[in-house]
Amino acid sequence: MIAGCVRRLAARAAAHERALVATVITALSLATTWPLARDARVALPSDLGDPLLSTFILAWDADRIRHGLAGFWSAPFFFPLRDTLALSEHLLGIAVFTAPIQWLTRNPVLVYNVAFLGSYVLAGTGMYCLARQLWSRRDAAVIAAVAFAWAPHRAMHLSHVQVLMSGWMPVSLWGLHRYFETGSRRALAIGAAAFVLLGLSNGYFLYFFTLPVGAVVIAEFARRALARQDVDAPWRQRSIIDLAFAGLAVVAVFIPIAVAYLRAQSALGLHRHLGELRDFSATASDYLRVPSTLILWAERLSIGAPERSLFPGAFTACLAALACVWLIGRWAPGDASERPRFRFVVALYLSIGAVAAWLTFGPFVPGPYRALIDNLPGFAGLRVPARFTVIVALGLAVLAAGGAAVILRRLSRVAAVAVTVVITAAIVLEGYGGPLAMERFDPNQLARRQLNAWLKIGPPGGVLELPISVEGPAAFTLPYQYNTLFHGRPVVNGYSGYDSVLQRLLGGPGSPLAGSVADIVATLAGLRSIGVRFVVLSDVIYARHAPPWSPDPRVIATTLSQSSEHVVNQRHENNIWAWQLAEGPPHASAPAANLLRVTADAFRASASAEWADVRFAFDNSLATRWSTIAPQVGNEWIRIAFDRDRDIRRVEIDMGPEHPGEYPRALVIDSEAADGNRRVVFDGSVVTPLIEGIALDGRSSRIRIDLPASRSRTLVIRQTGHVESVPWTIAELRIWERQ
Repeated sequence: MIAGCVRRLAARAAAHERALVATVITALSLATTWPLARDARVALPSDLGDPLLSTFILAWDADRIRHGLAGFWSAPFFFPLRDTLALSEHLLGIAVFTAPIQWLTRNPVLVYNVAFLGSYVLAGTGMYCLARQLWSRRDAAVIAAVAFAWAPHRAMHLSHVQVLMSGWMPVSLWGLHRYFETGSRRALAIGAAAFVLLGLSNGYFLYFFTLPVGAVVIAEFARRALARQDVDAPWRQRSIIDLAFAGLAVVAVFIPIAVAYLRAQSALGLHRHLGELRDFSATASDYLRVPSTLILWAERLSIGAPERSLFPGAFTACLAALACVWLIGRWAPGDASERPRFRFVVALYLSIGAVAAWLTFGPFVPGPYRALIDNLPGFAGLRVPARFTVIVALGLAVLAAGGAAVILRRLSRVAAVAVTVVITAAIVLEGYGGPLAMERFDPNQLARRQLNAWLKIGPPGGVLELPISVEGPAAFTLPYQYNTLFHGRPVVNGYSGYDSVLQRLLGGPGSPLAGSVADIVATLAGLRSIGVRFVVLSDVIYARHAPPWSPDPRVIATTLSQSSEHVVNQRHENNIWAWQLAEGPPHASAPAANLLRVTADAFRASASAEWADVRFAFDNSLATRWSTIAPQVGNEWIRIAFDRDRDIRRVEIDMGPEHPGEYPRALVIDSEAADGNRRVVFDGSVVTPLIEGIALDGRSSRIRIDLPASRSRTLVIRQTGHVESVPWTIAELRIWERQ
């Protein structure tokens, strides 16, 4: 009974201690992120790129949580794609805490800023708990807390709240270490829950954090084996069962999430190229580079590339090195009973940090990264190996606490407090980037309130917002996406970890919207057929932000206003045009069952240009292509000579996912029989079938053309249009005949 009271009192005191630490770190966070607290309701930190995307996602998550997660993955952008939320971080691990704030305030900007500030508090408090557990010193734990929460690399991630949300790492390790020390299943549950919340906040960390977790588990079992503390077979069996149960519980949470991501990647054929990984893999010199905003180091060290400013901080590195020196010298502070644990912790976290640093170099140095890409499902989708630096910072913070403990043990109480304050201030200064840059953003979108209300009450369907582009997300694309929170309709536009082929077609060079009036009308027909019911055009955005290849907004506005065939209603206010499109017929169906694909060995192909590359149009790979290279002038062709007369009924021209704008501006298909009889089997625009083809298969840009019955020995596909600067490209040309 007395022992129980003592434990309860100790637990209460520890809770009060953690609360006090959290309060101090909150105050320090408010000071170092100023003026975030002042502008939290009307501005976002850093910029209006990724912070605005995360703001939208957190608001979307809050809405879906209120509806029991129904339709969670079908976020309203990149219409008509599905599972669009799986194209970026879903942030559910953050939203479970911020959703009540969203419901109460209805201010997504404020919600994001609360999460942003909370990431510092979580990182500092979580690391304090871990270091306090490992070193049994409050002062050393405080130093570890600021070393982790104000690590210099965090300054380059001010626009990535999911990366800043790394504080669940030390919380999880704290629970794991407590479990091995006390056998408390409650501590293990804390560790597993923190792991889950970490993975739900950042998909990178779900993979990366397995390194320290696995290292701790292996090291703890090995330590007991070497010290002959595992002679108790029931303890060993109980621990294995507990850890297995915790691991299965974590896996069970992520199975449905993994299924959603794999489904989206498979449906859209998504993958990362090694070239992308090369740009975001570290080099040794990156550990001496800093973000440009750091006051103390920006003029003393080289400025690093995006994601590759990995300088760990001089004070943190020196303290960590001091701990490692004692390990190498086989001496540790404290009495004899404490020294083995000191050496164990230093060796463990030195190993974790060293392996993580090795992995920041990606697959371009000998090591395990390439094996992880080849064998770990989903790992190849992570394009920034340098983010392993968060694990490096974790290891360094723990080691810095050990180095600080070496120093502080030798000082009087007063001197130890003074030294702790000085070291803490120095570490915070190293990671401080001056007053936080804030970008104002209207959380209620008052300028579009009436338009959003009009869109909300209209018939179901998607919205195309103009101008449209894959560039300039902060200027217009992300605000379009954000406004879906008010009108509730999916938009063709979007900004995420990947891109949309339809957005690339309509907003890139060679867009049909920049063509003739006939091309614009054909675009409207295609949009109607895939379910788009509204087109919105902002004169102000066109004037300020539209890329140079954007179509003339006056031509588009005039064409839509005069198109009684496609437009049934329109409005114009506050320099914004909006048109309601008529309900369109469903787009074309899948290939009929009585059609048979003609294989490449049944014909010979030739071309008007780049004839040596025409084989790439028939190699069943979208990664290779045939292209005229030169802009389309109206005399390009591909000739296909069959081995015998064939009743060709369908032709598919696929430009692939990267070049949808390089479609033929006008197409004529001639059929020649064996007797020389020639007839035109297709002549016209391909814009409408191109839009329908992209909607049917979101991973590519295919034009499907059905042909009338004819006996063809030769098929000639001719491009007869004209367009400046855009070639004709074919990634894959598919031909079907009637069986």
